[in-house]
Amino acid sequence: MKKNEADSSRMKKVIVSCVAGSALEWYDFAVYSFFAAIIGKHFFPSADPFNQLIASFGAFAAGLIARPIGAIMFGYIGDKFGRKKTLVISIYMMAIPTAFMGFLPTHAMIGVWAGVLLTIVRIFQGLALGGGFTGTIVFLYEHSEEKKRSAYSSWAPFSLVIGFILGAFVANCMECLFTDEQIEAFGWRIPFIIGFLGTFIGRYIKKRLHDPKEFTDDQKAQAKDKKAAKESFIGSLFSKHWKGLVLVTMTDMLTACGYFLIAIFFTTYFETILHIKREHVLIIQQINMIILALLILLGGWIADYVGKRTQMLIATLSLAVLAYPIFTSMEDATVLSAFLGELGIIFLFAMYYGPIPAAICSMFPTKVRLAGVSIAHNFAMAAFGAYAPTLATYLVKWSGNIATPSILFIISSLATAVALFVWKEGETY
Repeated sequence: MKKNEADSSRMKKVIVSCVAGSALEWYDFAVYSFFAAIIGKHFFPSADPFNQLIASFGAFAAGLIARPIGAIMFGYIGDKFGRKKTLVISIYMMAIPTAFMGFLPTHAMIGVWAGVLLTIVRIFQGLALGGGFTGTIVFLYEHSEEKKRSAYSSWAPFSLVIGFILGAFVANCMECLFTDEQIEAFGWRIPFIIGFLGTFIGRYIKKRLHDPKEFTDDQKAQAKDKKAAKESFIGSLFSKHWKGLVLVTMTDMLTACGYFLIAIFFTTYFETILHIKREHVLIIQQINMIILALLILLGGWIADYVGKRTQMLIATLSLAVLAYPIFTSMEDATVLSAFLGELGIIFLFAMYYGPIPAAICSMFPTKVRLAGVSIAHNFAMAAFGAYAPTLATYLVKWSGNIATPSILFIISSLATAVALFVWKEGETY
């Protein structure tokens, strides 16, 4: 086999394995969003449906808040002992608690402890995601050739969306196979149990994939540097690379806020606030998320030609300007207006989101890349994404204006744009 063919075959294997593993990790978060209202009833019973929903999103947020801790843990493992170890451990750590979710006792069975157990499970899943997703990003980035890094790295956010689509598909199957009463009684548990399949992907990655050459070469170089060997890993990261941590955190602000509003909040927004039928909501979300996945790959491909910074700036500033008009276009609460409104947000978001994995990886040197990207990315998720669905719900309830969630898109887009203006493409920090 020729070298080009061997490299192409290797890259295909890396992409397929990473996409499959990451998709199953994110599958759980998608399933949770589709059954958030039912989970609220079972684990946080209340006379007010808004309070149930907010409590359910609160448990969801607990998983995101745990992610920075997982980022430190898995970042250290990945930069010191190998990128592959991070992927394998995080996949197992997500798949097993996800399956356990399907067997949790409800509030009717054990009272308030049901909510406590649910939150604990979400925390374990958050720890896993703290290293799993960023591990996938770095793994793809370092396996890629220089001129195609945005295109290849965009498969990481693509896998995230595929996980959501898979969750939507399974949720739709539940709608077809069971009545509303059966879904509320036991059907909601089945999609979580299916999450155990992730363990098989972890086993495949462990046996078939290898660490990127860029990482192994850097490890050899570090082994010869006695001064570097004596430095505290985390201490060095925060003292020498704090600019990179701040820059990635701010660049990722729109990622954190935007994705969870699109993937988590819009489902509930259409059903609970716009009062669109659930079966129509699931169809809207499935179609738009498929389009988002494809647009992310397109965004990554284009960025390799026009430049990551230029493309991301245009997308973020456009979203800041157009978010409010797009939300007001959905005020008539029809299926078509909801579909087109979300699609408008998705297009602009995808043009920003496709290049961002390569952008944030390029901001750190190899020796601290996984830890730096993981810590900054997950801090952004916890600080700006964890409570975005909850805050958006509060904004509508408080103001009575269905367009107020656009404020979150506007603020996060502008903050990200500031970071992009500061960033000098090609430099590490």
